[in-house]
Amino acid sequence: MTSNSNSFHVLIAGGGIGGLALALFLKKAGISCCIYEAFPYKEGAGGGFNIAPNGMNVLAALGLAERVKEKGTITRDHVLRNGNGKILARMSNGNSKYGEPGVTLSRAALYDVMTAEIFSQDIPIFYEKRLQDIYQDDRQVTIYFSDGSNATGDILVGADGVHSRTRGILFPQGPAPAYIGIVNVGGFTPLSAIEGFPEHDVNSLNYTFGPNGFFGYSVADKDTVMWWSNLPQIKEMTREELQQFSLESIKAEMLNTYRGYHDPVERLILNTEKVLRLNMVDIQSLPVWHRQRVMLIGDAAHAVSPNAGQGAAMALEDAMYLAMLLRVTRGAYGSAFAKFEADRKPRVEKIVAEGRRRGTDKKILTPFQAKIRDMMIRIFVPLFGEKGLHWLYRYKLDWEQPPLPENGI
Repeated sequence: MTSNSNSFHVLIAGGGIGGLALALFLKKAGISCCIYEAFPYKEGAGGGFNIAPNGMNVLAALGLAERVKEKGTITRDHVLRNGNGKILARMSNGNSKYGEPGVTLSRAALYDVMTAEIFSQDIPIFYEKRLQDIYQDDRQVTIYFSDGSNATGDILVGADGVHSRTRGILFPQGPAPAYIGIVNVGGFTPLSAIEGFPEHDVNSLNYTFGPNGFFGYSVADKDTVMWWSNLPQIKEMTREELQQFSLESIKAEMLNTYRGYHDPVERLILNTEKVLRLNMVDIQSLPVWHRQRVMLIGDAAHAVSPNAGQGAAMALEDAMYLAMLLRVTRGAYGSAFAKFEADRKPRVEKIVAEGRRRGTDKKILTPFQAKIRDMMIRIFVPLFGEKGLHWLYRYKLDWEQPPLPENGI
């Protein structure tokens, strides 16, 4: 194994949040790396999300937190309502208690910030490099792409998402992403189109539990409102079914489902300019995340349901922690991989389970069941809501104080 980090070279499959963050942390550690992304770079692609305080702390360690806050909207509270708009509960989103606040923004805005930093630091990134195969021996790992090219390094990190090709090659008989019985439909609406948008909702993550299912919304990218909904559906939709729709047909479907919900739900749907639809999946447990010279991180290792609100944060935490371990072990990847998996696995598997549990709160209920749910929210969220977030948000890595694997450096 290579002992000099200056000659140690890391291949990264995937140019999403985890792959970009890992590359930036490796550069910070003085470790050579290169990113290979299967798709061309697309401006404005993807939906939106809230980056929780624990994820924002990772971006702060990269010096990117202020730029992300400038692009997005700080979210100070979680506000839970019933379909009539009555507030059932309100709880803090952490704010400065954990260092950085939570921030809502589009995925594209975060990619732009991170990719600009990749370019400014001259970290090599290659697009349209679709992974085809992996070969590894006791000296190196080589990855082969569908265009006939290849690349060689000391280790490969698969950060290529929930449908990871790296994972499929590494563990062909391993568990695949599991559909959790919910289709997510979301969209973006110009804030200017919603006259009188409630000022108290601007810096909140707003959740509505109504008679026909769940609807959420939050201001993102300063002048845009993102909204999302969870629609229970027994059968997983095919790729073709997910993509074959018109904007007007989705708006009509959403209005039919959420008609009568409190303002501004209907107006958000009516004025939507962009929509997305996807199956909600997770990976409950992958027995191991690495094999020889290849390690999985982020959704490739442990896809988290969006219900957990931690997908981006988990990828960021993974990237920082793995880079810290590779730095402190000076390229002794066996020690780094073993400690990474041992330390990260319990946390992310607990979060995957939490995402599944939260999904059960968003199903369509009878009026009686809905009354019981509303009562439970009013009673238990004020008592336990912030405590339930504490274990998620308090996790904070210190770049200057990396952990040491038991078998040393």
